[in-house]
Amino acid sequence: MAKDTRRTPWLEKTDKIIPRWVKSKGTEFELEYRKRWVLTYWRDIAGDAIAKHVELMGIRKKTLLYYSSSPAWNNEMRLLMPQIVDKINHFAGCEIIREIRLTHRWEKPEAGDLLTLRARLRQEESRMPDFSKERERTLLTSEEEASAKELVSASDDGDLGKLLGQIYRKNLQLRKVKSQHGWVPCSDCGTLAEPGAKPHLCPACRSRRAADMRAAIRQVLTDMPWARPPEVAEYVPGATPKLVSEQRALLVQKLAAEVDVNDKTSLKAMQLVMLYRVLPPDQLTEDAMDRAMYALRFDLHRPKDYVAPKRYSVIKRGKEGKAAQEKPLASAPGADQ
Repeated sequence: MAKDTRRTPWLEKTDKIIPRWVKSKGTEFELEYRKRWVLTYWRDIAGDAIAKHVELMGIRKKTLLYYSSSPAWNNEMRLLMPQIVDKINHFAGCEIIREIRLTHRWEKPEAGDLLTLRARLRQEESRMPDFSKERERTLLTSEEEASAKELVSASDDGDLGKLLGQIYRKNLQLRKVKSQHGWVPCSDCGTLAEPGAKPHLCPACRSRRAADMRAAIRQVLTDMPWARPPEVAEYVPGATPKLVSEQRALLVQKLAAEVDVNDKTSLKAMQLVMLYRVLPPDQLTEDAMDRAMYALRFDLHRPKDYVAPKRYSVIKRGKEGKAAQEKPLASAPGADQ
């Protein structure tokens, strides 16, 4: 058997992993992925000239809908329809469309999210001030030059010392230029941050604070699974309903992977239902457990021989269902208090 001479034979490239993952999600997901792929890379498919005058709106039943305010380009699109259809299907790797059609401009086109984001990023990049030329013209004080020379002399390696000295000087010059443009020190770490941000935080500290807040919200929901956004905000100031919902969903997903689909008595199962249904312990009934666990059946840990039950074989109806709705779980947290 020939020896594998690759440096890392166990690693695969993303262009192999992603298509396989997309295919594993099912036919509908794969088709939607390929549609989004086409809408996102319209400029690469059609070319700059067409993409400049023709805006994609979406794909409906194998029909590509586009908008253009120019009659000349509308006529051009009709003439080029066979070539465009072939190009798009070849780019997608399967038959995504069969025809193209002019439509009115949508307020929120399907292609708008990614394409608008790209355009916005390009605009932001063009607006970002270029400090490089100003930095080169900025002079350092004698004290700053002396500190840079001291840094160079302190290094045992001469070349490394010179490099450190250059980096130190450039950093001092850049700080001076940014200060002149209104940049202010980050309130946490002291790094200069763009003006206008309140509180004055650099991107790294802002990200760290956001991560700390998310962790604090998860801790509150772990201790009080039934807590609603106003209650969470009492313990974590600044917590918004959106953040609370995101962290609740994250905890539900994590707990669901640990709870067995047939488990309705363990503390984890009850915590999961309280999180999912936002129920306090005194409202945790047999019916609430049955309904929540049935709704989560495909997210829970399932045995290999598991067969999903029919709805009304799990959820009780009639008098039996009413009794289950009113009967609290004997083992629910706080049930005997």
